[in-house]
Amino acid sequence: MAVTTEQYEHWKDFSIRMARTCFKRKRNPDTEEIEANVEHFFDCLDPEDLKSIVDWDHSDPYPEGSPRAGLDYGGHPKRAMLVTDMCKEHADGWNPYYWYDLSETEEERRDDQFCGPVLCCIRAGLDMAVSPSVGVMGFAAGDLRRMYPGGVPDWITGGPNHRWMTQHFDGVVPDIGLLLGKSEVNGTFAEMPDAAELWL
Repeated sequence: MAVTTEQYEHWKDFSIRMARTCFKRKRNPDTEEIEANVEHFFDCLDPEDLKSIVDWDHSDPYPEGSPRAGLDYGGHPKRAMLVTDMCKEHADGWNPYYWYDLSETEEERRDDQFCGPVLCCIRAGLDMAVSPSVGVMGFAAGDLRRMYPGGVPDWITGGPNHRWMTQHFDGVVPDIGLLLGKSEVNGTFAEMPDAAELWL
């Protein structure tokens, strides 16, 4: 099912709050750049695409009545580009080294440095507001509390009785990038200490 108007507003709000709160950097890129890039992504998001986006990795055919509905050149129903691919299209604007002639290692490092924080904000917001996929790591319960100083809303916490899984990361399997770690139930969000690691 495609993103609703309410889910979209939650997604955008979460993503911008994360950019503003969770990346306290002075340079390369600074917090203002990260927030501006997140806002620019949402400014460029076509309302027609929201009728098709399901989650980070999926989109449905455009609904009947949409000006984008119909068949593509392969005879398949047209659908919105995946959000992950939309982000790739913005990478040249997020990464000032995008057009430089860099080694593969340096290119990956620059993408991680400049695009990584923006992607984290956009994906975590989408996952929390629409369809959890545990796609973003490295944040803790305290980060969410700082993002929402007036109280973390129920659409994020799952409500007062929802029990959260927390993640403990032990490393990465070389060559394939598989994360090693364990999950455990860590009580309700209210019971979790600020340091509790979450996989958003």
